[in-house]
This record gives sequence, C-alpha cells and structure tokens, in this order.
Amino acid sequence: PLAQQASVPEDASVVVVAGPRADFLSGEIDALKAYLARGGKLMLLMDPPEKADDPSLTNLTALAREWAIELGNDVVVDVSGMGRLLGTDATVPVAVNYPSHPIVQEMDLLTAYPLARSVSAVSGGVGGRSAQAFVETSAQSWAETDMKTVLAGGKVGLDEAKGDKRGPVAIAAAASAPVATPPAEDKPGAEKPADDAQKPETRVVVFGDSDFASTAALGISGN
Repeated sequence: PLAQQASVPEDASVVVVAGPRADFLSGEIDALKAYLARGGKLMLLMDPPEKADDPSLTNLTALAREWAIELGNDVVVDVSGMGRLLGTDATVPVAVNYPSHPIVQEMDLLTAYPLARSVSAVSGGVGGRSAQAFVETSAQSWAETDMKTVLAGGKVGLDEAKGDKRGPVAIAAAASAPVATPPAEDKPGAEKPADDAQKPETRVVVFGDSDFASTAALGISGN
C-alpha cells in the first residue's frame, strides 16, 4: 500500500486507482502529488458515492479537482434504449460520442459503463490547469442526484430543479501539464535534453466508473 511505502516508486509508469472504497490518507495524496510533480501519470476510476450527502472520497475528489476535473455526486441514467441491446438497463449508460482527444482518436465503438457518475472539466480551469472531456453519454441520458432511488431500482425522471443535469453527460476527462523543471536538469552533471526532445508531461485521467474495465464488461464492444 502507498501508505506503507510513503512514495510512489521511481520507476512507476502509471498509477491506477481503480474503484476505491476508502479515501486516501493525506500522506498518500501527498505522495501522488509528488509523483505527478515529476511527470507522473495517474488514472482515477471513481464509482458513484454510495450516498449523495456523504461522498466519502473527499481527498481523491479534491486531487482530481486540482487538475480541473470535477466528479459529480450523481448517477448517470440512460433511457436511450441502447443499453437494452446489451441486455442491461438504464443504470448502464452507453457512449458512442467521443469528443476530440488523443485518447479516443478514431474511436467509433460503443462503450458501456455500469453505474457511472458524471465527470466534467471545470470551466476556466484550476490553477492554470485545464481539462477536457473525452467520453459522453447520449442526449437521452442525464445525471441523476436521487441516487438512493436509482440504487434501489426505483423510477426516476429528469428534474433539473433538483440538480439533475440534462445529457449528453461527460463521464471521463483528462488533463495534462508540462513538468515545470525536468528532473534531469536538476541533477549535477546530467545531460540536458535536446531542444527538440519531448518535454516531460504530467497526465491525469478520471473516469466516473471502474466497472467498464472489469473482466465482466470487457466483452462489450469497445470496452
């Protein structure tokens, strides 16, 4: 566990936090921040909170927001009917829209996200960082704030007065930023990279679901 190691290993290519059920401790968050500061790559797969008024993963949510990515306290409901083609219901939003981004370049396959939450790019960015959504659900979906009813299998409807957000709903976003001081330049005697060399870059990707990457869902078209 990261809490025992105190830092992310120097040779880590990427850190994946998949469906956490408990929040990270402040020391673990600090370790992730230090890793990102040296050009680390982080993927957060964050399922909807069990209770709307108790998001619980506040430290991880705050870290995502530092990278201009906002996690919604909601569950995405999709009544487009596409989910029925996969043998699922409205709690499994289906995406066929992928805003332009290198992650989904030339992506034209259907993907499904069992029990997902909204993930949006913060307008205007945060601390000079900006994010971009790259997966959107259909126009016949919405972000439902009455999670208790949804999880209990009850009937819900779009109610913007109560905070629901009309679709399409973004459920994945990414942010990147060049490393302020490339690590090699800090070391005495280290060779400086050529002017045309690729600059070290920090990358953060956040999905509002972890189940889409599970073994059970990998057989779904583009998953």
